[in-house]
Amino acid sequence: MRVVLADDSDEMRSLLRWALERDEAIRVLGEAADAASVVGLVTELRPDVLLLDLQMPGMTPGELLEAAARAAPGMSVVTFSGYEPHLVAPDQASLVRLHVPKTTDLALVREAVVGLAYGMG
Repeated sequence: MRVVLADDSDEMRSLLRWALERDEAIRVLGEAADAASVVGLVTELRPDVLLLDLQMPGMTPGELLEAAARAAPGMSVVTFSGYEPHLVAPDQASLVRLHVPKTTDLALVREAVVGLAYGMG
């Protein structure tokens, strides 16, 4: 499972990388701290999963979801955010495979990402 992490907090990205890479099935390909970097990375790296904070500098959540989906068709988007998924417009919600609140234990975040590989997400 090839993953790109996107969060504007360096600390959160470090924690997510640590939590995810504890599983041999997951390889973090790159990290992004703003919307333009997210789109660039998913275009270049074509990850299986984008683990995305909904509030990234540079674009609204909806704009970023649409740009990422165009850049890497078939990629699963997991939103990991303190914001509720209802902040995403209904026509954009279909671009999100799974929403995980930021209050979720990181081990459960890892399980959710791995679950996508096995059709459980």
